[in-house]
Amino acid sequence: MLRDSPYTPLLPVTNQCSFNSASATTDVPKHILNFITTLFFLLLFTCTLFIVVEVCFIPRKPSFYLNSLSVANFTVSKTKLAGIWAADFTISNPNSAAEISFESIESTVSYKGNDALAITSSENFDVGFRGEKNVEMKFETSGYEGDQPIVEYPVLREIDEERKSTGTVRFGIRLNMWATYKTSYYWGTWRRRVLTHSSCLNLNVGVFAGNGSLIGDDKRYCHVGVMISER
Repeated sequence: MLRDSPYTPLLPVTNQCSFNSASATTDVPKHILNFITTLFFLLLFTCTLFIVVEVCFIPRKPSFYLNSLSVANFTVSKTKLAGIWAADFTISNPNSAAEISFESIESTVSYKGNDALAITSSENFDVGFRGEKNVEMKFETSGYEGDQPIVEYPVLREIDEERKSTGTVRFGIRLNMWATYKTSYYWGTWRRRVLTHSSCLNLNVGVFAGNGSLIGDDKRYCHVGVMISER
């Protein structure tokens, strides 16, 4: 009878085989899901840390104040200008989480902020968290140094006329320097390098017999510009 039956008998299916098959199909997606979840949280943590560092530690620009300015041996003729300027600055770091290192410091004293009269440089220095630093700068020219600016006759004449008519000369000082913001962590040091430009203009100095000082006792705030560097 079985040989002549048109139906093919089915193979027996056990419960054990069914259980193993279901287990095999669910284990692989679970491992993949765990990996993707871990990777997602790792990327989220990294991005959050980067945002916190960039937002919370965006460098605030330093403050520059001119405390005093004096000039000695100041003479003007038709062919040259000579003088010795002494300037005292206070540089303040408003950042509570980053110190600032200043380097490659160059400064220029000019007439009315436009025509350079003398150039000088200063040693590197650091300003700590929310700290201040007093910096003295000395400009000196006799009119013959090769590394000092050449002052043209029209500027010399204008300076001499202003000094004779008002007893004052209007100077300006500009400071250019590199500044590096630094914050140390357990895993390393965060740095950002910027170029700062500071200008102190409209500095009326009373000049009598070749000597003089800044008119007014109040310290002068200097405008500061900051340019982010990719270096």
